[in-house]
Amino acid sequence: MVLTTRTVRWHTLEMAEPVAPEAPRGPGRPPRLSRDAILTAAEAIVARDGIDALTMRRVARELRSSPMALYRHVRDKDELLVLLLDRLVDQLPRPALPDDPRARLAALWRLLHDGLARDPWVVEVLVKGHLMARSVLWVMEEILAAFVAAGLTHRQAVAAYRTTWQFTVGALTIRHGLAKTEASGRPRFQMSLLAGADPRDLPTLAAVAPLWAGAGDDFEEGLQALLDGLLAQR
Repeated sequence: MVLTTRTVRWHTLEMAEPVAPEAPRGPGRPPRLSRDAILTAAEAIVARDGIDALTMRRVARELRSSPMALYRHVRDKDELLVLLLDRLVDQLPRPALPDDPRARLAALWRLLHDGLARDPWVVEVLVKGHLMARSVLWVMEEILAAFVAAGLTHRQAVAAYRTTWQFTVGALTIRHGLAKTEASGRPRFQMSLLAGADPRDLPTLAAVAPLWAGAGDDFEEGLQALLDGLLAQR
């Protein structure tokens, strides 16, 4: 039997063939995966095409990788969405809040509304009701504590939170929907229908017809009225 270097290398380290150094990454090779890179790609997808377009396969294609490689960093789409929510909430400022509970509530709800208004896809995720970012808990704590400090019981505070949350999400959903309609260039049939109300049959609708034009921009006015009503329970 003739011993070759390949044969001997299994028995003695000294005679093993040297291992060639790893070749440098070529310009066409994808970068190494990281959780941050995955989140950045996922955020671009949902911002551009909505959450229904987000799949692990789609993210992998964006990163020129394989879906299995992504699963080493993220368990599934739900975890990916939660991580995206966490990233968004972490970007929210933590302003100094007023001492007065009523003013503090207005500031906190305004903070949430303005933060969510920048990213329409977030509202799509939150209305489904089964996902939440851990980093938003401090905002919930501050809001509930302010309701209690304003004189509500814990039960009333929870109900007030839910009512104001539903109002905020509804306002954002309408705002985002109107923005999509305007971007598409389609005429708003709803507005033309209201503007054409016959004062003989629908006198009140006809009288307020010019006021519908600002619909979607009245969150602040609605918030103040809602808080007044909720705090009147004291």
